[in-house]
Amino acid sequence: MNTLEAIFSRKTVRAFTGDITEEQLRTLLKAAYAAPVGRALFENVHLTVITRKDLLDKIDRAGAAMMQNPSMHPLYGAPVFILVSAKLSGPNDNVGYSNCACIVQNMALAAVELGLGACHIWGAVRALASDEALLKEVNLPEGFTPCCGIIVGRTDEVYAPREIPENKIKTAFIK
Repeated sequence: MNTLEAIFSRKTVRAFTGDITEEQLRTLLKAAYAAPVGRALFENVHLTVITRKDLLDKIDRAGAAMMQNPSMHPLYGAPVFILVSAKLSGPNDNVGYSNCACIVQNMALAAVELGLGACHIWGAVRALASDEALLKEVNLPEGFTPCCGIIVGRTDEVYAPREIPENKIKTAFIK
């Protein structure tokens, strides 16, 4: 698969059938490591790979509670959650948040290539970031803030190029 095929085939997957292999995890992490990071300050980003079922369940419940929907499962039963955190210079640190988003997108595209299901995660990350007990359990280094994440697992869903409407995002041209 080439890069554009992966981009045009990527979709949100919320149905998982099983775990991923260590080799697949290493490939996803290598894709993360290849992401652009502002001013090459890689020491300002941190990945936490969570596969421990009881912790995934706690994060899932915290996300559901924050969204005021106890029957919701914002981690969708995925066996792997990769939390991406950053050392932020303040609440409007667009570089820090952008670094994390680039890292997640690289992993999402790698998941397409590997045939793994993946979904960007935001709400459960916000719930985690506001729960002191959960923050303690994920053991982030001092000064890091959870920014976003990705869930990953085997899936029965198939990736195929999608029709992408050219007017999907309003675009202005200044000539």
